[in-house]
Amino acid sequence: MTAGLDRGEVLRRFEALLDATLASEAPPSGIDAEILSSVMLGPGDLPGANDAPADNDRQCDSFALWAAMTALTQEIKLQGRAFRELDLTVAAQTGKIAEELRAVYAERERTVQRDAERRCRREALSAFIDLRDRLVRGRESARAMEVEMEAKAAGRAQAEWWRRLFQKRAPDRWADAFAALIRGYELGIERLDQTLDEFNAREIRGKGESFDPRRMNAIDSEESGAVSAGTVLEVYRSGYEWNGEVFRPAQVKVSREAGVRK
Repeated sequence: MTAGLDRGEVLRRFEALLDATLASEAPPSGIDAEILSSVMLGPGDLPGANDAPADNDRQCDSFALWAAMTALTQEIKLQGRAFRELDLTVAAQTGKIAEELRAVYAERERTVQRDAERRCRREALSAFIDLRDRLVRGRESARAMEVEMEAKAAGRAQAEWWRRLFQKRAPDRWADAFAALIRGYELGIERLDQTLDEFNAREIRGKGESFDPRRMNAIDSEESGAVSAGTVLEVYRSGYEWNGEVFRPAQVKVSREAGVRK
């Protein structure tokens, strides 16, 4: 088909084919509009091409097209570099935010764990203190019963003194039983005291000391001339401090001046 056609005619027809093919597409961005128009128009299509030969310098040459493509290439490189830096910045910010969130959640979990551990230790400590109170009351009851039994035994001995003159005295088995019972209570109390010490719990010593409203509750008072007013005469229930704080205030009886009502 190209037989008899010179090179110029072939280029012209190829340009016409390209123009027809690319007519429906939008022009590429980033290239100056004047350069595009120069590329799309031929030498004879430029305004005033036949009247003023001096206007032919507006025709796009290879150097202008190369400069435009170079500028477009540099612009693409700059845009790509900007997008790469933006991607790195976003990735760094995302990683930083993720680390902060993980740190916040980890601290929250540690706080929840500490609170749960503290609550469990408080419950265990309260149970140990209550058990110690029960053992102390049991020991005091055993001692009171021992004294009562000794008094009864002394009364019977006075009434039946003549039997001991002729009969061998039976061993005081009840005394041994009370001694063993009291010793058992004391061993239990000693072990609980060791446990409370491991929990860093300290008993509030109040008898003979001045009344401290921060650590004690005065539930009774009594006139006393032997000590100054406001002195603790008796401790009804022991108080405890835990980690420098009052865990349970002591219940005490306080001395008061003569003539002062309760």
